[in-house]
Amino acid sequence: MLLGDFQKYGSAAEKLGRAIRAGMPAHAYILEGDYNVPKMAFARAAAKALVCPEMPGTGCGHCSTCRKIENGNYEDLYEVIPSDTTGKNTGIYSVKDEQIDRLIGDLMMKPAAGPRNLAIITEADSMTSRAQNHLLKTLEEPYPGTVIMLLSENRDKLLNTIQSRCVTLRLNDVDRGEDGVMQQLAGEILRDIAAGAYFYDMKKKLEDALEKRADAYAFFDAMEAALGKCLRGAGPFPPELAASCVSSVEEARRAVQGNGIYKYAAKNLLLKLEDAAERAR
Repeated sequence: MLLGDFQKYGSAAEKLGRAIRAGMPAHAYILEGDYNVPKMAFARAAAKALVCPEMPGTGCGHCSTCRKIENGNYEDLYEVIPSDTTGKNTGIYSVKDEQIDRLIGDLMMKPAAGPRNLAIITEADSMTSRAQNHLLKTLEEPYPGTVIMLLSENRDKLLNTIQSRCVTLRLNDVDRGEDGVMQQLAGEILRDIAAGAYFYDMKKKLEDALEKRADAYAFFDAMEAALGKCLRGAGPFPPELAASCVSSVEEARRAVQGNGIYKYAAKNLLLKLEDAAERAR
């Protein structure tokens, strides 16, 4: 798969591809997405775009470099996979400290096959604080050209110092984000707020639709899509107002990811959207 195959997951592929084509990729990325989003496939597609000699910036998918990346045996790509924390088949997996120490050593070496070293750390939010602190120096002073990708379901489980040194790209759950019911609900909520509808009526409509946590995630994805339309001048919120509301949706999503009560997070989002609209009038 190539970066272009991931456009349905939001703007992450387009943003990353543009940075690579401009010759300005970041040295570290957090690729954040729910458990069922193909983050590893996206990371390998990004690796192809970064080092493909035939089609830099996109990847060709056919050259020996792209094929090796797809098969997981490219010389300059280091993949860190969580392992059993106890060795007793407990089913509890995490990235071990020694795995990160080994990766740090590997990334100090000169690339063997291409122009840069690449690293993919899956389930990066399972790293211990010690491992994250060890990785921090590499993030601060990487070998020239190195690009490290940290795959995470919830970046807030990573140290703030790690987050501040990475560019975060969010991969949206396409199945949830394109759910017709939630898309309709998100559009209705924005129209109601713009029209000055009563908060209680909007809250009841929202609570009736959210029966489980997955519904809340679907609503947040749909709300981001609805605000995106507003940014393009095709929605009830003016673009400036819509832009100021996107961060509130992400805050609500992270509250639920942090084991917050999903209905409370959704209601709090509704209050923030209503307050922003009121201040903009």
